[in-house]
Amino acid sequence: MTKSESSQDGRLKVVVTGAAGNVGASVIEALAARDEIDEIVGLARRQPGSRMEKTSWIEADVVGSELEPIFTGADAVIHLDWATRPSHDLDALERINLDGSRRVFEAAAAAGVQKLIYASSVSAYSPGPKGHPVSEDWPLGGTETSSYSRHKAMVEEELDEFELRAPETTVVRLRPALIFKGEAAAEIRRLFAGPFLPGFLLRRHLIPAIPRVSGLCVQAVHSADVGRAYALAAVRDVRGPFNLAADPPFGSAELAATLSAETFPLPFSVARRLADLSWRLRLQPTSPGWLDMARNAPLISSERATRELGWEPEVTAIDAVAEVLEVALNGAKATPRARPQGKLAEQLAEVHAIEEQALAQMHGAAKIAGAGRVAEIFEAHLAETEAQERRVRERLEAHGAAPSQRKGATAASGGVGVVAFAASPPGTPAALVAHAFAYEHLEIAAYELLRRTAEAAGDAVTAAMAQEISAEEKEMAGRLAGCFGAVAETSLNGDGPAGAGPQLDRYLAAAHAIEKQGLQLLEMAPKALDDAELKELLGKHLRESEEHELMLRERLEARGSGPARARDAVLRVDGLQLGAFFAAQPATAARLSSFVFAYEHLEIAAYELLVQVARQAGDEKVLGVAERILGEERAVAEELAGRWDRTASPASS
Repeated sequence: MTKSESSQDGRLKVVVTGAAGNVGASVIEALAARDEIDEIVGLARRQPGSRMEKTSWIEADVVGSELEPIFTGADAVIHLDWATRPSHDLDALERINLDGSRRVFEAAAAAGVQKLIYASSVSAYSPGPKGHPVSEDWPLGGTETSSYSRHKAMVEEELDEFELRAPETTVVRLRPALIFKGEAAAEIRRLFAGPFLPGFLLRRHLIPAIPRVSGLCVQAVHSADVGRAYALAAVRDVRGPFNLAADPPFGSAELAATLSAETFPLPFSVARRLADLSWRLRLQPTSPGWLDMARNAPLISSERATRELGWEPEVTAIDAVAEVLEVALNGAKATPRARPQGKLAEQLAEVHAIEEQALAQMHGAAKIAGAGRVAEIFEAHLAETEAQERRVRERLEAHGAAPSQRKGATAASGGVGVVAFAASPPGTPAALVAHAFAYEHLEIAAYELLRRTAEAAGDAVTAAMAQEISAEEKEMAGRLAGCFGAVAETSLNGDGPAGAGPQLDRYLAAAHAIEKQGLQLLEMAPKALDDAELKELLGKHLRESEEHELMLRERLEARGSGPARARDAVLRVDGLQLGAFFAAQPATAARLSSFVFAYEHLEIAAYELLVQVARQAGDEKVLGVAERILGEERAVAEELAGRWDRTASPASS
């Protein structure tokens, strides 16, 4: 759903059933963080004591209250209300879970609600594999011995029929793994341990070992990440089911490691009999069907949620479980997890540091460029860059953060390094334009990734700013590209073809030096990555670059020349300065792909200039090599840009 498709003022109104529960609180918080959402109505049997931003409360329940008047005027209804207790009273559970869900669906259709989002579960799936994750097309059916699982599958069947009756209502189904957060520790303890286990016995030092139950391997996800998924489903134009799970899947061994406890083997059949007996004696409220469900539920893939919702978990499964255990076992105070805006603020700080480095370049660039069109371009862009730095700083401050002094210092020194290289021979204006062209593409990558992160976080102001500045950087890059012919001509000093030979040797040596440093980058970068696709792309380009280096070396030798050692050293130092800007932080796919994207454009600029000079010198063989390599460098740059949606995801950034 987009703003234009929603309410008349372009903002969304969302109603949430079961809003006072643990997941409900996370959903309300995530909805309130979205600029697209103006009003939230929470339904609860009892209003919570705390106030929540943008949220009003109505005391109502899905079984006995009139829901249509409450839903009227809403753009979306998120149905979370669900009961797991009293676990021995199946009639009561069916009234709330089955009948209550039907009433919500029918009321939403009658009220003309555009989107219905239902809280399903991994437990709705039929038994499946533990060796590999399944997608949303895995059969539904649940685990017969678990009323929770069985009811989740039955409601999905009800939704299938509802979609046929009400095709005008967009239906979204979220199927999360087990949901954890620290604030829910007390509720989780009551659910799985029951009222007869005193809280003081649940202490880490009193748990020397835990059972290692065969066949148990489950997935988890943090409640805050689930809340973001619901908010994304409310504002994005999506429909259908989405799996939600964090890595890694875990079993008894991983849980024991988290507790620093030993394990002992316990056959599943024995564990089930113990659970069944204690449940029947009402010593604890969890039926043995939960064990069956944990054993039967397949591992799920969240790939569709990543691709279509732009969602990835920010908390690992182990960290989500550890957060609950820290509260339940150590008596730690449950503190709400920081909102996902933290990642956006961090990215804003990085972009601001990049702008500071750009300013360091711009202040010296016009002087190096001398008189004429190139100097005018840099002078005009200086004012533009100052405005960009100010806008980014304002957005950073709006997020309660400040520019990073450490990153800023690194950035400034890197900027000086770029200008220092540009001041050295050959062709000062040409070298300056080549490096500035590459740096503009570093900025383009940074703003394209920032825009996607801001959109995922619901910050429309930052997203719009990033899009506007990215467009300005692309225009500057275009102006610089238009100068390649002129600066190459200037470097020849009007000597014509006869005097172009020595300059061709220098441009050829410079391209070779850049290619050699590119090889180092491509050899090092994949070692710091977990992204298999990006590794494959960089590995493929490494093989191309090895061929490029050989072709350039052969042309140098054929012309009776060799690599320029001084220039090679300057490039290497500069490259390390730029690399240090990223090495000071984790080498994520986002940062590395941005840097490689920029470096590809340094190579593109070098080959554009080499083409110009080779043409002037009349060397068809060098011209052919340069044009071939140029095409391959452009193709890689386009592939990197084509991955920005994936690269910007939380797990990659």
